[in-house]
Parts: sequence; C-alpha cells; structure tokens
Amino acid sequence: MKKNKPPVRIIQITDPHILSNQNDKFKGINPYQSLKAVVSHIKGSSWDFDMIIATGDLTQDNNKDSYENFYGLLQLENSPIFCIPGNHDTKIKLQSTLPKSLFFCCEKVIKQDWLIIGIDSSIADSPKGFLSKSELEKLELNINSNDHKYIMIYLHHHPINIGSKWIDEIGLENKTEFFNLLEKYRNIRVIFCGHIHQSIEMSYNNIEIIGTPSTCRQFKPKSEKFSIDDRPPGYRRIQLYEDGSINTEVIWLEKEIFN
Repeated sequence: MKKNKPPVRIIQITDPHILSNQNDKFKGINPYQSLKAVVSHIKGSSWDFDMIIATGDLTQDNNKDSYENFYGLLQLENSPIFCIPGNHDTKIKLQSTLPKSLFFCCEKVIKQDWLIIGIDSSIADSPKGFLSKSELEKLELNINSNDHKYIMIYLHHHPINIGSKWIDEIGLENKTEFFNLLEKYRNIRVIFCGHIHQSIEMSYNNIEIIGTPSTCRQFKPKSEKFSIDDRPPGYRRIQLYEDGSINTEVIWLEKEIFN
C-alpha cells in the first residue's frame, strides 16, 4: 500500500524518576539533569513530532515539587504531552499537579487513522502492575468508541515477560485478562511500555510489544537479580503509518551525561 499521508510522529520518554531536589541523584545519576539533556536533544534535533507520551515513573518520590520539576522541563513549544502514572507515581497526585494547557493524564487521542490510548497500570504502594476492572472497562469503551482503523495502547508495566526474572516478577499481573480483552479486536497494532529501563521489541498475538529505555539509568537485560546497565539515557521515536505499519528507533545520548 502506498503511503500518501505523513506518519503520526510520537516521542516516548519514560522512567525519568525526577526528585524534588534538582541536585539529588537516582542510582548514581542526576535524573533532573539527565531528563534535561534528553529534552535538549529532542529540541535540537530536526525530527518533528505530533505529541509526546510519558509512560510512567515521572517521579521517584511522588512529590508535588518533583512533578513540577518534570513539567517545567517538558515545555516543548506547544507539543501536547500525554502522561500515565508508573509505580512510583499516583494518578491522583499526577492529575492534581498537572498543568492545564498541554499536559493530559490517561486520555485517548485520535491522530489520522490511529486511536492512541493511555492506561493506568499502577497499584498503590506496589511495584507490580494491575489493570483494574474499571480501567479495562474504560479501555474497551475507548476501543469501541469509533470505527478506528488502527489502535496503539501505552501503559507503564510490561505486559509480557522479557526474560529478566526480577523485573518480570513486578510486571503486569493480569496479563491474561488484558490480552483476552485485546484478542477480540483485530485493529490493535502495538503496545508501548516503560518500567523495564531497557529496549525490547517483541510480539504477542500479532501485536507488537515495545519497551523503551529510561531517560536516566538502565537495567541490565536478562538478569536474575536487580542489576544496573552502563548504557546511557535514551528515548524513542515512533512513526505510525496509514497502512497500520510502525517504525521506531531508540535514540541514545552520549555517555558523558553520567559525568
């Protein structure tokens, strides 16, 4: 199929773990400066985009000042930012601190032939993920809300095991229920997640499952126990085409950001 329309272009940032004190560190790196460097790279590149998705763990401490630090960095020339909570955030605190203009929490958006849906997989006081009955009902309502050609979903927790024992134990708990819902629909093309602090590209039931590196520290792939990788901060560029195909690329920053 010839691609006549330009793709929907999205930036994914995830797991910045911002702290209330801009000078404090997370796992040996300053997360505020690291995210600042990522945002600077996004601004300085010639890659135009339609929106940003921020897929959870926006903060490390769920503190009002931390959210405000995050929002302050993400003022990107009228580009909308669609946020979802991670296990270190809460939806209530995220929504209560959200600036009114360009930031949105757990909302859907229609871009050309694509319906893009953000869902909340966070559980209070737990690193694990779970999609509540109300969240699944809302997801299905959104899927059925119109005759969309293609659908992209994003959530914080990975909905498929990635071969890293310790982090698979704190992934999405009700994976089966989630995919039982999705298998009723043939137009769901891709799911993006955070939480894993590394890049993955997998598939399940003909749906692409894509995880993205953190804007600060990365976790070592295929690890039995918690282990930090030495890869630099990163973010992802996403292109959604009118024929339902997807193109993505992880952008890694220079390792000097750690210094």
